[in-house]
Formats: sequence, structure tokens, C-alpha cells
Amino acid sequence: MNLLRLLLVLSEERSVTKAAERLFISQSAFSHALNRLREQLGDPLFVRTSQGMEATPRAQELIPVIRRSLGQLERGLQGGSQFVAAESARTFYIGAVDYFEFLALPRLVSRFKTLAPNVRLSVDILAEKIQDTGVESGQLDVFVGIEGLQHVPHSFNKRTWLTDRFVAITARQRTDLPARLTLRQFLAEPQVHLPAVISGADLIERWLSAQHQSRTLATIVQSYAVGGRVVASSGYLMCVPLRIAQELVEMLPLRIIELPDGAPELTLTILSHSLYDHQADIRWLIEEISQCHLMGS
Repeated sequence: MNLLRLLLVLSEERSVTKAAERLFISQSAFSHALNRLREQLGDPLFVRTSQGMEATPRAQELIPVIRRSLGQLERGLQGGSQFVAAESARTFYIGAVDYFEFLALPRLVSRFKTLAPNVRLSVDILAEKIQDTGVESGQLDVFVGIEGLQHVPHSFNKRTWLTDRFVAITARQRTDLPARLTLRQFLAEPQVHLPAVISGADLIERWLSAQHQSRTLATIVQSYAVGGRVVASSGYLMCVPLRIAQELVEMLPLRIIELPDGAPELTLTILSHSLYDHQADIRWLIEEISQCHLMGS
């Protein structure tokens, strides 16, 4: 590459002395390199004339090709070290649990509208089944999952995104329920349930199982938004993370009730694969996700 660059500089300077100075090498080193190119290409390339070093027809054919190729190569080599969000038209593919889509996606889209207007987000909340293979193959850029409920292979890097505590929501007219439930009161109430992960593993269920207790699940839903509407119309309880509950009570006639002492917390993590997460665009995405729970709604 350095040898080819000599031709570009010499075509611009038309002087071996000036070209060598521009490249910070000696004149003899420049001449030696030029002779190597002449031998390899079987052409004089540059000939001394009254106007300076003149490119031969062969060199004139090569110079625009070399200039274009070197420019593309330099841009390609720089591509891994920088990501210009404002200029990118990339699509990011994110696998996630419903918590991420409900809480983070609206905030990310709003932020991307300003910072990266041509970047697109595709979120798959059913991606747990392809979590490992999807991220490893590049189908998913990152996966946002629940700590302790999902297997994380050694080839993945894991970053804690946030921790939230569970509360219950119920219809606003359920004034018969206290601000904090006892375990007996909690178990007596029919409940709406959103499975945390496709496998069925659930932190609330684990907490109750450890105490040899179980609750009555009246309805199973697939999203917090639907669960909130069911709770508002039925008066059932639903266990949700606090940040989700705060969003839902702004949208629906609901109230928040504290769970019995000892109720678990929810920790979410951002999973990426060591094959890809050194890339500037993936690092940028992870940083944006990491910060989005701190943004306003």
C-alpha cells in the first residue's frame, strides 16, 4: 500500500525530492521504492521531462484506480473505530423481554429521532428461543434478558442494565385492599400473570415456591399493556416491576400496592457476543440502551 501511495504523491508533486519530503522519507529510499514498482509492473511509470516527472500512459491508467482503492481501504479500516449515528441508516435488531419494549423502546425511538434519524430499531420480544444462536450469528445485535432466568454462554458479555422491585397493580376502585399486602392477602387474590420468559421460569413463582406457597392465576397475558387493561376492568392483582407500574397508572385507572416483605427484585442485563461487541455501532447501541432508563418518558 505504501508503494502504491508513492505513485499518487509523485503524480501530484512531479518531483522525487518533493514527494520524498512529503512522505518523510529520504530521496534515495523513494527512488529505490519507485524502482521496485517499475520492476513489478514492467513499466517506467514516471519519466523525467522539462516539466518534471511525467506519468507514463500506464501510470495514468493506474493512478485513479489506486486513489479510489486506497480511499475505500482507508474508510473500511476506519469503519470499525467510529460510528456516526447522525449519518447511519443501520437497522439494529434487539431481542428482549416485554419490560424492554414497554419501558425503553418509546424512549429510544424518541432519542434516535434526534440523534440518529435514519437508524431503525427492530425489537423481537419472542427472541428468547433464538437468544444464543441469534446473537452469535448476528441476527440479533443484543439481547436484553432477566438475570437468573436465562442461560448465558461463556462467549457472551453481560452488562447489568437496571434493577427494579416488584409491586402489585389493581383497579383504582379496589379501595378494600391496603397499601401493603400481607402474604395471606396476596395469596387470596386472583391474579393476572405475564410470564417473564418463554420457558415459564418466574421470579415471583420462585419466591412463593421457596415458602411452599402458590397463588391463583386467573388470566395469563403476553404484555404489560394488555395486563394493565385486564386488571383495570377485572379488579384482579398483577405483579409488575415498579417502573412499569408507574407508567401503567398514568395510562389506566389503576393503583399501586406494595407486595409482602421479601418479594424479589428484577435485574435486567444486556447480552452481546464477544464476536461483535467491540464494533463501534454495537458499543453505541449498548450505551444508548444503558442510559435510556434514566431518560424521561
